[in-house]
Amino acid sequence: MANLLLFEQQQAIKAISRNNQDDYVQIANEVEDVELRDLIGTELLQDLQDNPTDPLNVKLLDPTEFENAYGNLVKHKGIRYVLAYFNYANYVGISNIKDTFTGFVKKVRQESESIGEGTTRRLIDDNRKIALRAFELINEYLCLNAIDYPMYRRSRRQNIFVPKISAPKKTHYRKVYSSTGRKRI
Repeated sequence: MANLLLFEQQQAIKAISRNNQDDYVQIANEVEDVELRDLIGTELLQDLQDNPTDPLNVKLLDPTEFENAYGNLVKHKGIRYVLAYFNYANYVGISNIKDTFTGFVKKVRQESESIGEGTTRRLIDDNRKIALRAFELINEYLCLNAIDYPMYRRSRRQNIFVPKISAPKKTHYRKVYSSTGRKRI
């Protein structure tokens, strides 16, 4: 079974280093088996993997125009686009980590400096957000065409977007009022 997104297609959407082409297949398999399965369900995922050239499946995998619920013509970018950004997010997370006989190590080169954990986390979150935003239109397309895609199982999560994690800001309200809403004395 080939991946839904080949390395060349990945490079056209969101390029990763050609030096890591060997790791790509594993990353792509994991993304399909975890991320995409969570979004579309096992049945539709297996149908896409088994029949990627089926005309209905091509409309999911590649960009497609459709009329939304408001009568406007919109275009989703396709599941391959979503996969490319999920793959890139996972690639960023593991690209400088290698498994060795003595355990996991971080690659360091003398002529370069690794980015910090915060920057890595931001890149991962930003690329996941792009993937999930793109899936939003695909979800709308699938819901509007539910008769054509009976195997589609919407994510069990109410909100498919990963919330932006940030520290709560202190406000005057939090300083003055208790959790019951009464003014602190």
